[in-house]
Amino acid sequence: MSIWTSTVICVLLLQNGGPSEEPPRPLVVTKKDWNITQAYTDVFKILSDQNTCSDFYRGPRTATTVLNGFVRRVKSQSLLRDVSFEMVGNPRIIRDPATGASYRLFEKTMVNINGSFYQRRADPMRKFPSDVGNFAAGSRAARALILLHELGHLIQDENGEWLIPDDGFDGRQSKENTLRVQQACRKELNALN
Repeated sequence: MSIWTSTVICVLLLQNGGPSEEPPRPLVVTKKDWNITQAYTDVFKILSDQNTCSDFYRGPRTATTVLNGFVRRVKSQSLLRDVSFEMVGNPRIIRDPATGASYRLFEKTMVNINGSFYQRRADPMRKFPSDVGNFAAGSRAARALILLHELGHLIQDENGEWLIPDDGFDGRQSKENTLRVQQACRKELNALN
C-alpha cells in the first residue's frame, strides 16, 4: 500500500470518527411473550441513548450489543418463587472488537413465570412476589430493572470485574446489585411508570 493510499484511508477514518460506534439496531423479537418484548424494547431505548444508565454499561454500543445477545437466550419457565432470573451453564466470553468490551453469555437464561417479572402482588401485606428495587412487582419499571440487573452480571469493567458481582442465591447481594443498577438508571426507570 502506498503512502498516499494510507494517508487517504487515515483521513477518511478521522473524518468519519473511525470505526462505527453506532449502537446496533433493535431486534425483531419473535416467539417471546409481550412482557419480555416490552421490557426489551424499554431497555433497548434506555441504553441506546447516551445517559448515566448507558454509561454504567460502558456506553450505548456495548450495552445494546450485549442486550441483543442476552435477550435472544431468554426462556420463560417456573423457578423458585423468590428468583426472578437464573443464568446457568458454561458462560461464553465474547470480546466486541468495535469497543474492546468483554462480556459473557450463559448457556441457559430463564425468567421465572411465578416471580417478580410477571406477577403482581394483589395484597400489599404479602411478601411475594417481592418488589424490585423501589418498583412494584410486575410493573413495567420492575421488568426493565430486572433485565438491567441481569445485564450488569454480563459485562466486564475496565479492570476485568463484572459490573455487578454474581449474587447466586444470596438475597442480600442481589438487593444491593439491584439498588446499584437502579441508582445508575433511576431517571430512565422512573420515566417508565
